[in-house]
Amino acid sequence: MNTLARVPVTGHRPPADPPPSGASLRIRLYETADSLDDLAGPWDALVEQAGASVFQTSAWARAWWEAFGHGKHWHVLGVWAGDRLVGLAPFCWERTRSGARRLRTLGSPEADYGGVVVAPELQDQTVQLLAEALYEDRSWDVIWLPEVPVDCATSHVFVTCLGGLGARVSQSIPHASRCWRIPLAGTWDGYLAGLHRQTRRRLLQKARRLERLGAQAIRADYSQDPDRGIDAFVHLHTFQWKRRGQKGAFARPGAIQFHQRLAAAAAERGLLDLWWLSCQGVPQAAAYDFRFGRSVYGYLAAFHPDGLRHFSPGLILTLWRIRAAIEDGYAWYDLLRGDEPYKKTLGARPYPNYTYEVVHSKRWRAWWYLALGPLRDLMLRKEAAASVRVSGAGAGAPDDGA
Repeated sequence: MNTLARVPVTGHRPPADPPPSGASLRIRLYETADSLDDLAGPWDALVEQAGASVFQTSAWARAWWEAFGHGKHWHVLGVWAGDRLVGLAPFCWERTRSGARRLRTLGSPEADYGGVVVAPELQDQTVQLLAEALYEDRSWDVIWLPEVPVDCATSHVFVTCLGGLGARVSQSIPHASRCWRIPLAGTWDGYLAGLHRQTRRRLLQKARRLERLGAQAIRADYSQDPDRGIDAFVHLHTFQWKRRGQKGAFARPGAIQFHQRLAAAAAERGLLDLWWLSCQGVPQAAAYDFRFGRSVYGYLAAFHPDGLRHFSPGLILTLWRIRAAIEDGYAWYDLLRGDEPYKKTLGARPYPNYTYEVVHSKRWRAWWYLALGPLRDLMLRKEAAASVRVSGAGAGAPDDGA
């Protein structure tokens, strides 16, 4: 049995000794978001080393918690080798309608990717330790692990370990949870050559027409005032979706606060990438991206519903963002969740995200949760559908798909 060292509200002080070869692993449970004050540095270092996503950074977790953490309890497990963080299971727990205590990954449903994060060279022992410690933790009945990328071996091994310990594991691949990625190896000309000939011709024609009208793509610098950039983007995005009779990505209570705090943290770290396409001083399209690791993440987009729609300004702005990502040396442009046709048009490929539900085999509330049967399945389907509506997947996609 693994005993979790519980860290007080005052924060974490990692062991001071450097990890010698073959150093033993120690696991700690953090029960308050205040632990991020000291944990953020090691947390983000681990995320980068593991090749995880921007959605798993400490900045994302903190902004999400401050906006949506009401009624939930912080429950983060960290594994240390000496003074180095080598494993992270970032959860919070909440009560379901059935009364079950459910752990869920921090950041969802706003996050397009999730899961546990582990140093690659210590994957096997760290994942096993996390699974064993969590299985012995009596504070949960159900684990809800959505948006696990197909290529995130660590999280798939983690749930397999929980199943081997006796937990009931179910797996699903919601159709709307596919993320679309564009590989960027090579040059801009090489990328264009990979598009369908008619598509390439149509896109370049529209781009030239916009340029002749005086349209400009502006990579805005809001490092000193990120709130101004987010507020302007929210205004255009909300206007677009209201004209469609829909609410858009910022209607959820706390959503604007979340993005304001996230943008401020991302701008401070050089991760925020806000774009505008303007023509004669009027914004025609906008994009809200993040740069992290080897990827650019196209999180949200918007376009003016009464503007130059027949020139597809949203789509052309996405094309120019792809070019900038290639020129900046990134390996992937990730268009995230949702199966909008324009993503395939731009050469993106679908990668499924898995959703795992882990039910503890020795908790009476867990069995009651399972006994709900069809009602439980209905609630889970509603949650999965809600995750797509609030994410970057379909919130302000380019307008005509070329």
